[in-house]
Amino acid sequence: MSKAFTRESDEARAEEVPSYRPQLPFGARNYITAEGADRLKQRLNQLIERKRASNDAGTASQDQQSLESDIRKLQQILDSVVIAKIPADQEKVAFGATVMIRHGNGQEEAYQIVGVEEADPEHGRISWISPLARVLLSRKTGEKLKFQSPAGSEELTILSVRYASR
Repeated sequence: MSKAFTRESDEARAEEVPSYRPQLPFGARNYITAEGADRLKQRLNQLIERKRASNDAGTASQDQQSLESDIRKLQQILDSVVIAKIPADQEKVAFGATVMIRHGNGQEEAYQIVGVEEADPEHGRISWISPLARVLLSRKTGEKLKFQSPAGSEELTILSVRYASR
């Protein structure tokens, strides 16, 4: 279709940042760590400041629409999240825990179990609904467990469980 036959509103919609958040299980609360909530609030403040600066500079309306859309999405996310509290039993893996594991090949990695809004696997933050997190939840230091990864079945050992204190 020629660009001549599109509406401006269609173009603005096409450029909105899509949400790739995984669906929460039915009835599940949208938990987040306190640190994750802080990061989202900082991001929201940055976007609001960019919008204010672009208003002052008279920047193009498409940039404004994109910023407004991103601001709305972040506000909706922040309105929907529940900040999880650190559990009383800090021996067990639960939401917010940083878990050091050893793979069967001897490689060690740390993962923090976080909410879907703050998951960032490249930085060791995995969603509580991810397959690895689900296998780790409620386990303790020293436990060995089987995990079915895309590469196949492997044995993992939990080396430590810790929680960030605020």
